[in-house]
Amino acid sequence: MRFSSEDIPPEMRAQAIESAFGAHVQGMVDFPGDEPVRVDMGLRGLASVHIARIDASPLRLITPSDDNGLLYLSITAAGGGLIDARGEGRTVKAGDVNVMRRDRQCTTVVAEHSTILSIAMPRTTLVPRLGSIDNLYAPQVHSLPAARLLENYAQALLDDGTDLSLEEQSVFAGHLVDLAILTLGAKRDDAESASKGGVRAARRRAVKADIAAHLDMPELSVEWMAKRHAVSPATIRALFYDEGTSFTDYVLGERLDHVRALLTSPYLAHHTIATLALMAGFNDITWFNHAFRRRFGMTPKDLRAAQTH
Repeated sequence: MRFSSEDIPPEMRAQAIESAFGAHVQGMVDFPGDEPVRVDMGLRGLASVHIARIDASPLRLITPSDDNGLLYLSITAAGGGLIDARGEGRTVKAGDVNVMRRDRQCTTVVAEHSTILSIAMPRTTLVPRLGSIDNLYAPQVHSLPAARLLENYAQALLDDGTDLSLEEQSVFAGHLVDLAILTLGAKRDDAESASKGGVRAARRRAVKADIAAHLDMPELSVEWMAKRHAVSPATIRALFYDEGTSFTDYVLGERLDHVRALLTSPYLAHHTIATLALMAGFNDITWFNHAFRRRFGMTPKDLRAAQTH
């Protein structure tokens, strides 16, 4: 679900925002002060886990106690404010990772224009795997590797509009829980299993997104990618071995699919085939022609001729 207060008449915005945002956090929302009300929000449910990204003007959120329901882990990308749970106040600033207390009524004040990623997950799937219940209430630093992976993975799932089966949703939800417990501090026995699940899945998705963004670079390699993601080349290779392929074969496939799209675009018909191959990262045209024919059963020239016809 996508929601923008700009699409709603001013006199109806507060009510609409409380309906959409309040439903996610299961609380009440109001807007102190005279600043115009503005909220842009994306929401997605994945089995028992819900993701929301909120870009909002100052607001106040009141959540009742619910010790057996959902926990809300929030990552503040920009802005900040104050979380107050009956006198136990905690300042929130950009870069913090916090969990909203649900063992008592909590008031959250977003004091300035802020961007927050909120991930709701069942308490029963999270708490038993933490090293200590106190981990829930100690703010974490966003720069931690697990927190960065959690944010990037959750945002990628939120941006991806693909319809998912219930089984796929459960898998992705499990990855998010894995990353959350690593961010908050997992039990020793759970840290290894979480790393194999959520961390590997999030890192693989991040590497694939990075490949897509740099297909045109001939120097794209395992070593280059490993350096960018601060891991070993063996770690990068293992991400693709898990899927029955290799880094080299995956990159080749992505480049061939990309150049095929370029060849069939009417807006690029004035470019030569060699130019388009270079745009996709191929610097050996003979090898490109061979790989293209093996993949698609025709030469690039034949594909372009068929498209023109």
